[in-house]
Amino acid sequence: MQAGFSRRRFLRSLGAAGAAGSILGSATSSPAAASDSRSVPLIASSMSGSSSGFVHPQKVLLWERTRKEVREDLQSGNLKAAIVPTGSTEQHNEHLALITDAATATLFAQQAALRLYPQVTVSTPCPVGYSPYHMARKGSLTLRKETFLAYVFDVIESLTAHGFGTILVVNGHGGNHGLLKGAVPEWRRKLGVTLDAVSYGEGYTDEELATFLTSYRQKLEGKLDTLARQTAHSHASENETSILMAAYPDRVRFITLEEYDQAGLNYESDMPPKVWEYMEPFEAQRTTNPENPRDRARQEQALLATPEKGERLIAMGTRYIVDRLQRMMQATDAGRPWP
Repeated sequence: MQAGFSRRRFLRSLGAAGAAGSILGSATSSPAAASDSRSVPLIASSMSGSSSGFVHPQKVLLWERTRKEVREDLQSGNLKAAIVPTGSTEQHNEHLALITDAATATLFAQQAALRLYPQVTVSTPCPVGYSPYHMARKGSLTLRKETFLAYVFDVIESLTAHGFGTILVVNGHGGNHGLLKGAVPEWRRKLGVTLDAVSYGEGYTDEELATFLTSYRQKLEGKLDTLARQTAHSHASENETSILMAAYPDRVRFITLEEYDQAGLNYESDMPPKVWEYMEPFEAQRTTNPENPRDRARQEQALLATPEKGERLIAMGTRYIVDRLQRMMQATDAGRPWP
């Protein structure tokens, strides 16, 4: 292939020609152009791989399939399970895209489905979650608890109506975690299917992470000298930044601590009344562990991230989800209750 040439660039040139009146039409109508990882709904990954060789990453995404393909896969018995990713659209400090939690949940779901292909499909993600405590940061969105749970339940119920007997919710946002865990037992009884919900972070222990993540090692060794630094690692810091650097580098911005400090950010006071309505229920927590130093500690720890660390995190989390799904499908096939 000629140096500097790529099929994607060629297709984009066709799209430009189409805009100028060419009979070739737009590149966006081409299946090959649609393989871009930023296709609707903008949070799937172009990473691929399966236990049996290469599988195009879109083949496990429900929203990229046709009704004929889904129908035939279900009728053949090849398609047995569905994953429902849940996340959020919320601030992830100065350097990560707001879609981070929804993107990472979809990434782990997609990677697990590829390894179990053709048995598993990934349903359209829930891109907004329960995040009222982040509303002081511009761009964050939040749902009421009941709205979030109603959405997820309706998606699950739709899947069961089509014959999916095994459904796993894969969550990427901490604010959704307890809500899902509390709701699943009732949903399971109501729907009569093999159903569960996990957050991909459940696939790690702090001890495992400490073997290659600096912030976790420093925490276990007692080297983090403030409460802010000790509690910063779970959000927008070394862990999540590494994952995005590996899978979605275009959703990571490089921000120095000098740039951060120059911004003069304040998330502890002078909030508009409407924002305060969201924040007030969390005031006790904010008093114990103030927002401003914790926000800066996250930015500080994010500088420790690397793509290689992200690849290890993705592999570990994917194995956890694959194992859970395999055991769930076995339970369904054997007619055993879950869990």
